[in-house]
Amino acid sequence: MKNENISDILARRLNHMGLGNAVVASRVCAEADKVSEDEFTSISFKNGTLKIHVSSGARAHMIKLREKEIISKINLKLKKDLVLRLSFEIG
Repeated sequence: MKNENISDILARRLNHMGLGNAVVASRVCAEADKVSEDEFTSISFKNGTLKIHVSSGARAHMIKLREKEIISKINLKLKKDLVLRLSFEIG
């Protein structure tokens, strides 16, 4: 038996059970919420797109202007370039 890191074993088992994507999405949303500084709330993550909820169109516009910066912060915390774009839900 070769030496394996527990995180590698866990990732393999979660993928085998079909839960790998859900775990990644949950982690991305959790890190995004930390980065948000109460400007937005994460809703979901799929195929590189992080869907976020904002309170108004004006807030969405302000976040859109900083989209690259926000994505960079999230990906830095994740230590992987998983988030590619933001999608907005206003209301």
